[in-house]
Parts: sequence; structure tokens; C-alpha cells
Amino acid sequence: MKKRCLSIIIGFLFFVAGNGQEIKNSEELKEKLKVINNELAASFLNKDSSVIIKYYDDKEPVCMPEYHRALYNKEDIKSYYQQWLSGFKISAYKRDIYEVQLIDNYAVEVGTFSINSINDKGSLLVYDGKYLNVWRIEKGDRLILVSEIWGANKAIEGSNFSFIKTKPAETPKPKINKTLETEVNKRNERIAQLVTNREGEKHALDFFTQDAIYLTYDTPMLIGMENIKPYFVEHEKPNGVSIDSISIKASRMIPLNNFVIEYGYYYVDVSWDNKKGRAIVTGKSTNLWKRDENGILMLYRQMVNHN
Repeated sequence: MKKRCLSIIIGFLFFVAGNGQEIKNSEELKEKLKVINNELAASFLNKDSSVIIKYYDDKEPVCMPEYHRALYNKEDIKSYYQQWLSGFKISAYKRDIYEVQLIDNYAVEVGTFSINSINDKGSLLVYDGKYLNVWRIEKGDRLILVSEIWGANKAIEGSNFSFIKTKPAETPKPKINKTLETEVNKRNERIAQLVTNREGEKHALDFFTQDAIYLTYDTPMLIGMENIKPYFVEHEKPNGVSIDSISIKASRMIPLNNFVIEYGYYYVDVSWDNKKGRAIVTGKSTNLWKRDENGILMLYRQMVNHN
């Protein structure tokens, strides 16, 4: 009887070790991600796109390059990276992790990057920016790259990447319960109203947590409300600008207890100088929503870039 009990206990321990999440905290995870980032840096220098691709999720990957539409399958992501790496000679690549949020068996990695490169015409491109990656932790601490998004700290010419061509694809629809989908959609609709009305202060205060991080285009990461609010107040001043049409929609979403990871996309029809000037701006975002003490979804981490 004792032997039988002992064998059951040992078997249970092996089951837990084999199936449980072994990474105990974000610092352990950060060290594993540092190793991966060093591997990625070497692969960029060697024009080896296979390294980043091997980490991507096979079924539902999301890649949101700056100045390119979002990519939702591995073949398109592979094609994008192959074209990028073949179109530039990269002489230096550095990536630094700012933080890692460990949420259930997912991790949200935020950091900065610096890439020095020369295109096939001999023009230098210094690409300094920030990124937000979502990872899923599987058996044996295996890390699967669910999504990535990145963007520059200051304006660069989108034409640097215009040679990269990928096949058009439909934007995936959310596969979550309707109640949560409706809740996120209503939050996005309210953001659209505030942007249209140029209410930057309310946009910041009503939608971001006090300890949020906002990563937007042409700007270094904004950490905390003390930096986020002034940005929105300035960015959403009327200044003769009219938002004639705006749409903010969700594609895939991942619910995680008090958090929701949302992959969004937007369309803005903007005019200025009494309609003398006009532009249509499209882009996408990775949003980490977090419920506050009242159960309201607030933006805890958000990254946005242009198509």
C-alpha cells in the first residue's frame, strides 16, 4: 500500500512539473527573453529570418510592423522579414527589455531597440524605437511569440519600407464571448468620440491607468500619467483640425482574468484649414486592458503605429 501511494505521489509530481508553468516570476522570464533577444540580434546581422519565425505561434500569430498592414499568418510574416532583411545591410542591432509583465501563462514584454542599416541604394537608416511583444509560456518553459508591434521614437520616412510587399488578408474577428466583445467595443467607441471632440485630457484620464505605459508613433515610450496626459492634451488640441470620420475596431482578443489583450485597428479621415488639407490615416494597436477597482477596463499598456 505504501509503495502504491508513493508511486501515485511521484507520478503526480511529474505531472505537475511537466504541465505547470515553471517560470515563477517576471525576473526569471526576463532572463530567458534576454537570451532570445541576443539570438534575434545575431540573426538580423546575419540576415537570417528563420530565427524570429521559429518563435512565432503556428495558428494565430499577429505581426504589426511599422508602415505596413498587420500580418496574421506565418507565411506572410516570413515573407515580410525575408524582404526586410534582404533589403538592408544591418551593421548594428540592439534590443533592451524595459519590463516584463507575467499574466497567467502569458507575458507582455516592453522594450527599446536600435538598428543601424544601409539600404540597397546606399542610404543610411538609423532606426531607434520601442516594441511590445506578447509571449505564451508552454510546457517546459517553451516561449511562443504570439504577437509583436514596433515603432520609431522619432519620425522616419515610411518609404524606407515601401518595397516590402505582402498578400492582402482579411482582419480576423474576435473569438470571445459576446459580452466581453461588446464591452471592449464600447470602450473603443468612447475613445473615438473623445478623439473626434479633441478632448485629450479626458482621453488620458478616463482610459489610462495611473501607471500605464503608452507607446505611440514618432515618440519615445510615455511612462505614467504624468507623461501620458500632457501628450494627449497637446496631441488632441483642435488647432484647426477636424476629425471627419473615425473607426476603432478590435480583431483578435485574449481574455486573461482581470486583463484583456486586444489587437485593434483604426481608420481616421482628418482635415484641416477649413477642408483645404485632408489625409486618411490607418494603423493598428496592441492593447493590454486591465480592470480597475470598479471593474472598468482601463489601458494598462498600449502601443500604436501607422500602416
